[in-house]
Amino acid sequence: MSFVNRFVAINKESSYGTTGSTYYYGEVDDESFKHQYDVLTRDDMSRYGASKAVTGKEYSSGDFNLAMINDNFTGQLLLGIFPTDTTGSVSGGLYPHVYTEAGAFPSFTFAIGRETKEHYYKGCVVESLNVSANINEYGMVSASLVGKAEATTAAIGTLTASFADGLNALYFSDAKVFFNADATASNAVKSISFDINLNVDTDNACGLGDATYIRQPPSQRREVSGSIEFNRILHDGAGASNPNYGTLIAADGLELSGSGVELKVQFGNESVADILTFNFYKIRFEAPESNVSGRDTQTMTVPFVALYSTNDSKMMDCTLRTAKSSAY
Repeated sequence: MSFVNRFVAINKESSYGTTGSTYYYGEVDDESFKHQYDVLTRDDMSRYGASKAVTGKEYSSGDFNLAMINDNFTGQLLLGIFPTDTTGSVSGGLYPHVYTEAGAFPSFTFAIGRETKEHYYKGCVVESLNVSANINEYGMVSASLVGKAEATTAAIGTLTASFADGLNALYFSDAKVFFNADATASNAVKSISFDINLNVDTDNACGLGDATYIRQPPSQRREVSGSIEFNRILHDGAGASNPNYGTLIAADGLELSGSGVELKVQFGNESVADILTFNFYKIRFEAPESNVSGRDTQTMTVPFVALYSTNDSKMMDCTLRTAKSSAY
């Protein structure tokens, strides 16, 4: 259609900086990809200010936001955080893709459509991913990326954008949060948000003789943190499916650290309960925050961090059900 002159497309590279064979288009709300470079100025003792400058390191960065949807764009994007995709048997026309933390991270080429031009950003890696769900809203995914300097531009229409119009984005009424391997979802969660940060090392992706990244920026320590807002303050008797205030402020605080899933965040639709699921295997809650303003309802917000579980040999995994029968 002629109006498709703005788009974001992802393409898993065959090797770093080499575009692969297939682009997948996402229903992206907004994007901010840009070419960047440092400017090196030259000072000397004979002048009171810098008199010369050259272009230093060149690279690109970008952010985008989109509602959660079980399409191929999301399926490939998740590889940037969970690099191994194991595909299971079909059920109801959907294949479960189980993403795990072990393995080599891929790089991506992003094609960005902007009115009259298509911009290409190669050698991109995911720096961080944010997932959030709030009452009366769609579940949202936000990604931050870094990559090589912008490669080239082409006339709009060089790529043919296509979207999975038959799929609906996932929203709040089909989202559930489970604590401590409880089979019953909490009825007290108002919102949840968490960040997965790979702490990508861009400095050591550079080398003498080239202005941009010459190798894929390596990921370093994985850090996962988040926050849960409850629709009321939870005291003793709130039920096993909820952390309570008394336990959270106890001397040792509250840590969920047995074997198996300790926190599960699940998104579904009208027919399938677990379209997209994030599993956390060890959780440490921080001190609860509960403020009062006038006669407003008192709520409770609890920050948390995810930890590596030695019992399960992982921090997290993720499952997405899509129509694609093979791994991304």
